[in-house]
Amino acid sequence: MSERRSTTPTGRDQPSVGVGAERSTSISIRAGATLMKSVSIFLTSGRKASGNSKRQISAGKNEPSRRRHRRKMPDGGSGRNSAYITKVIESLKKKTKFSKRELDNLCKLYKKLAINTGQQQQQQQQVGRSISTGKKSQSSPFLIQGIDRTIFRELLHNTFHVITEDTLIERLFCCWDREIEGAIRLEPWIMGLDVFVRGSLHDRIFFCFRVYDLNNDGYITKDEIFQLLKNCLIKQPGEEDPDEGVKDLSELALKKLDIDHDGKISFRDYETAVKAEPLMLEGFGHCLPTEESCAAFLKTLQS
Repeated sequence: MSERRSTTPTGRDQPSVGVGAERSTSISIRAGATLMKSVSIFLTSGRKASGNSKRQISAGKNEPSRRRHRRKMPDGGSGRNSAYITKVIESLKKKTKFSKRELDNLCKLYKKLAINTGQQQQQQQQVGRSISTGKKSQSSPFLIQGIDRTIFRELLHNTFHVITEDTLIERLFCCWDREIEGAIRLEPWIMGLDVFVRGSLHDRIFFCFRVYDLNNDGYITKDEIFQLLKNCLIKQPGEEDPDEGVKDLSELALKKLDIDHDGKISFRDYETAVKAEPLMLEGFGHCLPTEESCAAFLKTLQS
């Protein structure tokens, strides 16, 4: 169900021609598979990658200056050792629980993900335009810069084992994409990971509440609970109206979490209910990583 949406990043017009759509989708799938393979290699490289990096920096001092030029970061930086990245790392050391080494590795991983995001979008755009016009297209300067929905979904599935339905994937992405740009920038990416893998109970409660508050009005209503639970229940054979069961479950959940009985769940209601019954934290859908996946991810950052 969710895989159908993941093959095409949002925010770009796709050709309506059948053949063009198939070619664009296959390129997205191949590019996504190649990307996740490279990310997997990066996450398992550990000490070997760190040692190679040090040797390259040392050797670089004796090479001509023209070979030291680094490719610009999609997020506005000029390289891992640029003043921009240094400033970001120093700022995030105060805002997050990551060490300098971990932040440095997160910046490298972000650069890899963001570059591949741009390459995927450029390939899809070129295919779409060439099919529509019959001419060779030129790359657009307005490609999304950052981690898009497709890469984000694959990262959640393959690295953190968060496999959930489309509504929650979209809400997770929106909670990370703070500027509503259709792409996750460097600082929101790291801030989101900080909550994801090292967040306190309060941090996680606040994060989950934001995910479940579908219209961002500061409350979780019965209608929102219904939408969140609708795709979680399996329709039984012979069941005429499965929505009735979801409505009943939504009403029960509202009564359980609506502490002040005002007909909706505020953050204070939700926090109180979760602290009394921790299993309610992800009661409306899976949106946090497993402890095992967090430990494995942190281990790669520390090497």
